[in-house]
Amino acid sequence: MTEYDKVGEMLLELIAECPHVPQSVKNVPQGMGILIDSTGTGLGIFILTDGGRVKKRNVIGGFEAVINMQIAYQSKADTNSKRINAQETANKITGWLGDLENLPKLTGNRTITKFEASGSYASRDSTTQDGYVAFAADVVMEYEVD
Repeated sequence: MTEYDKVGEMLLELIAECPHVPQSVKNVPQGMGILIDSTGTGLGIFILTDGGRVKKRNVIGGFEAVINMQIAYQSKADTNSKRINAQETANKITGWLGDLENLPKLTGNRTITKFEASGSYASRDSTTQDGYVAFAADVVMEYEVD
C-alpha cells in the first residue's frame, strides 16, 4: 500500500464524518457517494489528490510533507441558487477540515498537523452529460513522519 493509499483511506473516513456532507450524498448506494482520486458521473463528494512533496527532513530520518488536493462536491446545480448552495457546500467541507482540532492519526508514525483550505475559493470544475456540476476547493494537508 502506498503513502497516497494510506492517506486516501483516512480521508474517505474523515469526509464521511463531516456534518456538511449532504445526506443525499451519504445515501448514494454502495458507498459510491464519496470517492478518492475519482470523479463519478452523478451526485457525490470527490477527493482529488494532486501530488505531494517533502517539505523538510530531520536528522533522525523523519520528515514533514504536504499533499495538495481538491475537495469537489458534484450535484445537479442547474439554477443560480443551487450553484451557490453547491459552492457553499464545498467551502463548508473544506472549512470544517481546516477547523479540526483532533486530527486523525495515520499509520506508520504519521501525524497530521493541519489542513489548510484556500480562502473562499471554489469554482465549477466540470459538468457531466447528465448535468451534474462539480465545485472544487483546494486543500493542503500537512503531516509529519517520525
